[in-house]
Amino acid sequence: MKIYHAADIHLGRRRLDGRLPDSDILAAFRFIAEEAIREKADAFLLAGDLFDRPQVDPPHLRQAQEVLQLLKSAGIPVIAIEGNHDKQFVNTEAPTWVRFLAEDDLLILLRPEFDAEGARLTEWNKESRTGAWIEMGGIWFVGAGYLGAATPNKIRQMLEKLPVGHPQVLMLHAGPEYFVGEGGGFSKEDLQLLREKFCYLALGHIHKPMVYGGWACNPGSPENCDLREAGYSHGKDGEPVGRGYAVLEIDPNQPGQPVSLEIRSNPRRPCLRIELDCTIFGNKTKNGAAAFISAAVAVIGAGNPTKSAVVELVLTGTLNLNRIALDQAKAALEIAEQSGVFAVSIDTTRLNIGAGFGGGAETGADLLPRDELERRAIFQLVGDQPLWGLQDNQQSFADLFFELKESVRNSEAGEVMAGRIAASQLVEKVRLAMETAAAPVLMPVEQARPTQEVA
Repeated sequence: MKIYHAADIHLGRRRLDGRLPDSDILAAFRFIAEEAIREKADAFLLAGDLFDRPQVDPPHLRQAQEVLQLLKSAGIPVIAIEGNHDKQFVNTEAPTWVRFLAEDDLLILLRPEFDAEGARLTEWNKESRTGAWIEMGGIWFVGAGYLGAATPNKIRQMLEKLPVGHPQVLMLHAGPEYFVGEGGGFSKEDLQLLREKFCYLALGHIHKPMVYGGWACNPGSPENCDLREAGYSHGKDGEPVGRGYAVLEIDPNQPGQPVSLEIRSNPRRPCLRIELDCTIFGNKTKNGAAAFISAAVAVIGAGNPTKSAVVELVLTGTLNLNRIALDQAKAALEIAEQSGVFAVSIDTTRLNIGAGFGGGAETGADLLPRDELERRAIFQLVGDQPLWGLQDNQQSFADLFFELKESVRNSEAGEVMAGRIAASQLVEKVRLAMETAAAPVLMPVEQARPTQEVA
């Protein structure tokens, strides 16, 4: 049985404030589907995050329908699970747009149920279009979906209900705990338990291609949802690696593991990461911004980028951006125009590293970029508040609050911010903490009043 496996499509993802077209993501999804049709695949797996957020705009729904209809017309069944971006909350039963596509007979959605007695794994029903598993070609496909912080516990509940010796595929939207850095990641011990029951583990969630033991695989995101993901297309030695979708074959008579497994790459918009040492511009108070733009255009040109390329310009060295009066947004547009590339993103996270923030070095703080100053200030504010049962998540809270602050600064719609909150693992963690904490999670009003105003 030939199976195509994709995950983390993220239709509707807004990238670089809308400067990158969402047609890139559609093209990547369509390419994988067309390859599955060309190779006459027996099944197509979608391991979560078909959409970028629970509230799907009509154009992005049409994109999903278009590609799924291609597969349906070719007679290739699509088996899907929901990811954290597809659902409003982890444990909600509210309808999702993935469920809408299932009811429209464009895919088979697998979703387990859990109650006080553990996991309830019912066979998928064609009439209700619900269920946790379905059999095709002598193979059981089991859907776990996205389980949040409860992933290890709920996976064990599912394992208790599944037989041994029958070839089974588990679809799970989760990553290894050492990579995701959040509750809900699976451990090596979890993998060993899964190995006893499943011949293939179809993963999504982390966007980075990974293969474990020839039987567990995350194909990686087909298109760069974030420019930093472009680095996932290369190994440690800089050589290209497969990323985008997996192709495997399973023989029901050999239930141990896939007969073959390969991660392949799909075409995607070229993305170049180019560094620019900015130290030289520190003394150019009069024409510093112009000198910076000229140098950026020169260093990008040396890389011979194509017109369709997007460039991530990584600033290094030491420079006070305010001193040279650099408007980063306008500079990025001007650099892109003069360089003849599709778009430019300016990354300041490596600028003024070690410049001496805090520790009595007054000038060091002035040299740090705005976003780093704000990140550190938010991190400190979070650290000053009690987080009962969530003390290890200070950085995650600070990162989320910074993202929300940037959303406000960029005048993003409220529903976009609500979707970002809903997609965060922290929602589930807070809920669990509130259920299990002996002390109340929220402070009394009189204790919560700020002692000083924060701009």
